[in-house]
Amino acid sequence: MSVFRVKLHNSRQGRLDIYDNQRTAYIMGPNKTNRILKDGETFVDSNYWKRFAYPQVPLEEAFIEVLEDDGTIYSDSMGNNVYPRVYNLEVMPGSSFEQNVADVAGDTGSFALFAQITNKGSESVKVRLNGLSTAVIDLPGGATQSFDVGELTLGKIEAGGTGLTESASVQIIVSVRASSTS
Repeated sequence: MSVFRVKLHNSRQGRLDIYDNQRTAYIMGPNKTNRILKDGETFVDSNYWKRFAYPQVPLEEAFIEVLEDDGTIYSDSMGNNVYPRVYNLEVMPGSSFEQNVADVAGDTGSFALFAQITNKGSESVKVRLNGLSTAVIDLPGGATQSFDVGELTLGKIEAGGTGLTESASVQIIVSVRASSTS
């Protein structure tokens, strides 16, 4: 998710309202929800809102400023709003699941549609899916486990170092569908 600032006043527009510096506007988001935008406020959402920011529109028409761009794409066709995210976990011997977390849902506001988990170490690591004690698998050293679209919806992937005698690098690649909050 990217971070945006509402900028209803800019140098090209001038002061559109000389009596009220804290103007507001109702703008419909991609989910057909009206968002109340108040001049100067910041919000977090999908890159749908970049279409109202300079340089996507001329400066005199821009009313959104991009503060942090997560680099994801946004398309009005929801099927096209899928982007990659990579996690590299260094799993230490004896470490717990909670110490080695790829929190996809927390980091992106969405879930992994596809996941590929690679154990680059030489020893087997335990991998826990979605924080469930009933969803723990062993991933041998040098092995890769993939979950294709439609097999699982993953919000969290954790690696545990119980039984390791040396550290193991675990790389997790996921595909995530960008979702808007408005």
